[in-house]
Amino acid sequence: MGGGSTPGPQTGLINPNAIDDGTLARVGSPAPGAVGVDAPAAAPTAAIAESVVSYASRRLGRRVGNGECFTLADRALRHAGARSAADYGAILPDGDYVWGTEVSLANLRPGDIIQFRGYRCTVTTVTETESATNTDERVQERLHHTAIVEQVGENGAVTVLEQNIPPGSPVVRTRLFFTDSQSASDGRTTTVSVRGTFWFYRPQPA
Repeated sequence: MGGGSTPGPQTGLINPNAIDDGTLARVGSPAPGAVGVDAPAAAPTAAIAESVVSYASRRLGRRVGNGECFTLADRALRHAGARSAADYGAILPDGDYVWGTEVSLANLRPGDIIQFRGYRCTVTTVTETESATNTDERVQERLHHTAIVEQVGENGAVTVLEQNIPPGSPVVRTRLFFTDSQSASDGRTTTVSVRGTFWFYRPQPA
């Protein structure tokens, strides 16, 4: 999602062949809203959010349906009595799904849905000792993907439930970051750099 501290879409960063081509997507991408700005809408009941998270977490280590990322979110929402992407428009390949009412990162809650487009997060850790400087770099990519929010942490950290990352994998729990940051402690400096576009959606009752 463009705006705020999150950079807009980048090109040339990610191998396009890694895109999850098996998913379905909405025709006509919605314009990304700025982080920190919420569209007006009624919040869903706590029961919907709890049901969405419970549905996905109970299936950790298993494939849901055809194993696509879309399917996990779709079935979790239907199970919870919430609207899914097909309720917001026609579904065709390589669009950007709409899963409810767009919300900001600051207002993200468990049970919300994240839609990714060209997401790339690089976490670089530099450790300095008296004898050497060691650098460790980890990269996470979500090129065309959907995930369920399980827990919201600090400094843009979000724990998600997702499947088909890497392709063919079952439901897993992953910690992702959505803001750039840097921290230092005991000779170790960690830098988080986030690129790409992502939208946060609050499920709505069907």
